[in-house]
Amino acid sequence: MGAIIEGETRCLCAGQEYLLQPGDLIVIPPHAPHSCNPLHGRPRSYHMLYLDATWCRAQRPDIPPGASIASPQPLLRDSPLFASFQQVVALMCRGSLEQLPARLALLLHALPLCAAAPQAPQAPHHASALLFQRLAMDLPASPSLDKLAHDSALRKETVIRAVKQDTGLTPASLINMARIEYAKTRLRAGDPIADVGYQAGFADQSHFHKTFVSYTAATPRQYAQSRSISDNK
Repeated sequence: MGAIIEGETRCLCAGQEYLLQPGDLIVIPPHAPHSCNPLHGRPRSYHMLYLDATWCRAQRPDIPPGASIASPQPLLRDSPLFASFQQVVALMCRGSLEQLPARLALLLHALPLCAAAPQAPQAPHHASALLFQRLAMDLPASPSLDKLAHDSALRKETVIRAVKQDTGLTPASLINMARIEYAKTRLRAGDPIADVGYQAGFADQSHFHKTFVSYTAATPRQYAQSRSISDNK
């Protein structure tokens, strides 16, 4: 969940674009492809909460265990909800951790969440399947678009269209997303930030830092420290 304090942010979530303004909340379901970027490069300030999906389901008996959490209304412009989010942030800033579970549970109960409708699995396009295979085999050496087009015997435009149809993302965005998800698991495990960027396949720390912030609205260090993110200017 994200809360915009100052400035504006363009958020792309599951193929839908949202323009976030002060007072807005954005709810991003688990594993939903997303990115957040400042509007026209201008400064923005925000808070982020990263909540464990299993814990969230336990607080919402209307969502069956094991079901995917859906947010049919990702962008929320609701003053009481925003105030409730800010109360959670205030507790974290004060270090009042014993009060957090109850306050978070209240916030979760107020959110428009539901169980995602089950969908019949569909076989991905062979260009997408090839990209998934390469990412699983060697994430740091992810294939370029030229290489992917050559190996799948398709035009680059066709590859982009096929991958986007299957995932909602371009091949480049999907590769970045896979690298960021891998980086998040290693940061949570306590690996050094410099090592994580290299292991995930980023050319240098600057590229890793910039991409991580774009996709998570937090710096790698902030994410590793599991802090609420605010005033990231």
